[in-house]
Amino acid sequence: MKRILVLVLALIMACTAIVSCGGGTSSYSDLAIIDLGLEREYFGIAFRAGSDMTRKVEDITLQLIEEGKLAELSTTYEVGAVGKGDYTPKADPCEGSGDYDYIKGKGKLVVGITDYKPMDYRDEQGNWIGFDADYARAVGAKLGVEVEFKEIDWDFKLEALASKSIDCIWNGMTITDAIEAAADCTVPYMYNTQVAVVKKADAEKYKAISDLAGLKIAAESGSAGEKVIQDNAALKGGLKSMSGQTDALLEVLSGSSQAAIVDLTLAKALIK
Repeated sequence: MKRILVLVLALIMACTAIVSCGGGTSSYSDLAIIDLGLEREYFGIAFRAGSDMTRKVEDITLQLIEEGKLAELSTTYEVGAVGKGDYTPKADPCEGSGDYDYIKGKGKLVVGITDYKPMDYRDEQGNWIGFDADYARAVGAKLGVEVEFKEIDWDFKLEALASKSIDCIWNGMTITDAIEAAADCTVPYMYNTQVAVVKKADAEKYKAISDLAGLKIAAESGSAGEKVIQDNAALKGGLKSMSGQTDALLEVLSGSSQAAIVDLTLAKALIK
């Protein structure tokens, strides 16, 4: 009997440790968002270089804005998409590139994503939902093709695009010089910025990015947040690269890192 009691107590302690380390029942409400005053970044959709899909999707996006669909999704997922006056299709039509015919021929648009709430994430039934997921389906309906979501390694997103493993990158993707050099991007449909996330109990300690110097800071590998850390000499020594942005938040919850740098859109969706 004593042995059974010891095992039960050990199990209870293990479960408590899991919760305190950011396991499945942890609450993001224990975290706080710190505005670092960083510049805006812009979300776009990347297609293969020279693709005729880029302009087609821009034109459809304008239709969805005029129909109120993007405003509806903004309300549902609590993010801010651009309005009609801020969106003007600019991509070269690239008539006859063959990319549109290739996608129509197979009957589906394969969208490269990661699990990134509120842009792309799974509901209780395991279906992909989110601002970008619903937006992509609305575009697919107008194109007359099925939309298939494919999780990718974000570090190799451009390679997946070039190899035709996916047809586009559409996952709260920040438009960067590197992406524009290797792919065709739509004009931005949403603005975003990078913020720090710390434990709520420690929030008063941090007012500026300089206050993060010397800390262990988590960020998704290949993300804009990781770049913020790498570009700051006082921060990069504390970088801990993670496989996803939510993993970076769990690092803070567990105490393994003192801060995370993530997208404001994600932080606002998770931290209430």
